[in-house]
Amino acid sequence: MDKIKEKLEKLRIESEANYARADKAENEVKELKAEVAKKETEVQNLNNKIKLLQMDLERTEKRVEEVKVKKAEGEKEDSQIEVLTRKVQLLEHQLEEKEKSWREATDKARSLEVHSEHHERKAKQIDSEKVELERKYEELGAKYNAVKAELEATLKSLEDL
Repeated sequence: MDKIKEKLEKLRIESEANYARADKAENEVKELKAEVAKKETEVQNLNNKIKLLQMDLERTEKRVEEVKVKKAEGEKEDSQIEVLTRKVQLLEHQLEEKEKSWREATDKARSLEVHSEHHERKAKQIDSEKVELERKYEELGAKYNAVKAELEATLKSLEDL
């Protein structure tokens, strides 16, 4: 009977440990999903910034072309061209940095998504293990009750003798 009690206690502890693992995995999944959502927002913001920079770059390039035409016509606007050229270079550099940042954020978001999927699968596995352990626990409880009833009946019959 002590062995059965020990076995039941062991199963109860194991069940509690599995519940804790499942809760931990679910919390990790939630955190990872929140981080993925945050990264997706960051990627969207970076995409918007890239679009704005591209539009600004196009406007600046048009202005550079206009200045070049005026210079060809004899107007001396070298300083403005230099300023615009520097601005174009600066914008190109900013665009490159934003594109690099966007690629890194996208890669990290993909990695987090894979990590999140892994933890979701792990949580499902733990849930199935939990269900199996609960089923075993119920079976052992039923066996325990049957053995206990049989023991009580045997003890009663011995007392009657």
